[in-house]
Amino acid sequence: MTARRNMLITGTAMLAAFAAVGCSADGTSTNGSKSARTSDTVAYHADYPEYSSLDEVIKKSDIVVKGTVLGSRVEKMLPDAPAGGDPATNPQAGLSPAEAKEAKEAAEADPVIVTVSKVKVSQTLAGDVAVGDTVEVSQLGGTYKGVTYKEKGTIMLAKGGQQYVLMLADHGGKHPYDLVNPEQALYTVTSDGAVKALSGGGFDKVGKIHQLADRTARIAKNRTP
Repeated sequence: MTARRNMLITGTAMLAAFAAVGCSADGTSTNGSKSARTSDTVAYHADYPEYSSLDEVIKKSDIVVKGTVLGSRVEKMLPDAPAGGDPATNPQAGLSPAEAKEAKEAAEADPVIVTVSKVKVSQTLAGDVAVGDTVEVSQLGGTYKGVTYKEKGTIMLAKGGQQYVLMLADHGGKHPYDLVNPEQALYTVTSDGAVKALSGGGFDKVGKIHQLADRTARIAKNRTP
């Protein structure tokens, strides 16, 4: 069974639709009831801003840091209530009161699942974060109450010794940061300091970490206030 709906989520992404599919171990579809043999998956589709160059990603980032993941947690969140009459930013624009109520109830019944990772900063390339600080980074998806939520372009941060370079957007208050784009803003650092895109959607030929730091500092210096 497939269900589709639109919602606006906090952060840099518009969550455009999702498909919820439940399959039991013998291949039969489920109707919402869960058992130990049931494996449920929700496939998210999110529209993120895309950039034509790494420099553009850096310019859009509030902070750029290198660090390692200390741990993570999975949370559910309800989407921000959309406003305005533009369907591009408010999927509920033009709905009748009854339809809007139904959409609200659907959103409450199927909250957005995110994984929030705690990252210890080992190097600050841009932004007001100090070495040794920890920052929280939110990514769409995760496993919550036996259901796995996935977004095609998202590769989850992993706990351990892996060094990441993260290009992050700041949403203020106590909200976690998130990647300005799940593929274009996520890189790893090898033992010799080379910066590599974690997925095929990232940029190549980034160079070594010191070169990226110089590049980021140059962009920040030339940024228009």
